Amino acid sequence: MKLTLCNIDTICVKDGKIAVVFKDKEYLFAKEEIEAAMIITTDKGPFYDDMCLAIRIDSETAIFVMSEHPCYKEFLFDELKTLIKIDYNKVIEASTCTENNIFFIYKRDDL
Repeated sequence: MKLTLCNIDTICVKDGKIAVVFKDKEYLFAKEEIEAAMIITTDKGPFYDDMCLAIRIDSETAIFVMSEHPCYKEFLFDELKTLIKIDYNKVIEASTCTENNIFFIYKRDDL
């Protein structure tokens, strides 16, 4: 399942889980389910939203939040760090990247 959030969809941390409301349905993911989190950049900016937070739950489930989404900044900088240890140096690298690239900001230890 690929959850690509639109502006009416939401993502937050609720009761120690990632809570996603996507197309009026709520999905909950425990922190133990998170395999990886990454920032994906493209060379399409500055006229297109060219940065995305991607959270891989498993081989079939991922959440995508574009950087212009209303929940992006609060979720990435305030909420997600309560569940997983984020490499903010990679977030900074991604923020200055103007090429197509993937920056892993978290990988579960057992992978």
